[in-house]
Amino acid sequence: MDIDTENSRHKIVMGEIEALRVKRQQKLADRPHPSLKRFTQQELNDEAFPSYKNLLVGRTRRIPDRQTIINIAEYLECTSDERNDLLLAAGYLPILTELEGRSLERALEWAQQTMTIIPFPAMIVTHTQDIKGVNEPFRHLFDIPLERSYDGLMNRVDFHFNSDLPIRPRSTFDKASFEQWEEHAKYGIHAFKREHMLSRYDAWYQKLFDRVQKYNVDEYLNVPDVGAKVDQIQTILARMESSDELVAIRYRQVSISEGSRLYPQIEVFLPVDSAARTVFENLGCPADCAFV
Repeated sequence: MDIDTENSRHKIVMGEIEALRVKRQQKLADRPHPSLKRFTQQELNDEAFPSYKNLLVGRTRRIPDRQTIINIAEYLECTSDERNDLLLAAGYLPILTELEGRSLERALEWAQQTMTIIPFPAMIVTHTQDIKGVNEPFRHLFDIPLERSYDGLMNRVDFHFNSDLPIRPRSTFDKASFEQWEEHAKYGIHAFKREHMLSRYDAWYQKLFDRVQKYNVDEYLNVPDVGAKVDQIQTILARMESSDELVAIRYRQVSISEGSRLYPQIEVFLPVDSAARTVFENLGCPADCAFV
């Protein structure tokens, strides 16, 4: 890289970093930071990049490596777009972000087409945990009402926590099932946080956790993530068509995604025990479910 190019790149990167830092600092005029961050040049130097002061005054013009740029973006609490703008300014590839616009529409079309050939209960979920489609076996298994008033609850958060939908009460019908439901809630929240660590300052992420908090489940949000594995088998009361009784069945989920992206994904529900296989057969699923 020649001197002029190096100087130009240095100026652009420093301009991007300083613009973000000042922007964060200005927000502190309205409300102190929860962690008492001050977003000063010295603090950035101490917390994210020990050579920042040298870079700032031009003592060095060497652009930090890609991981250091990411560390600076983390310190500055950048959104995905801000972090990628900073990476591009420094001459690095951006971090793959979630699909949106027409790209998301095409991926959802693929998911809808794929779900039509799946003979088990299934739903389509986006990275925001919005449910963009369910098939008839799913609707019947979980007794999802057809009323339009429930359309606003088509999100996995609501499906798990909202007691107006059948899923929560039917998954917590005794002490053992309630404890299992709680473990899945904690595991799901921790898994989501790990998957989207670099998106936690994005508006969609904040909006989703606002949705969780409206159910007053802070105890699940604040439990330390110890990385413990959770049995993926779940229990629910399902309706036995022959007698119209509710019986306890056990099922598990598998996820299907296209290509290297996690979302949108199709969540497929499979029977585990004989009672579940009977219920699934009544829903039109394959009679011999032994292979699952």
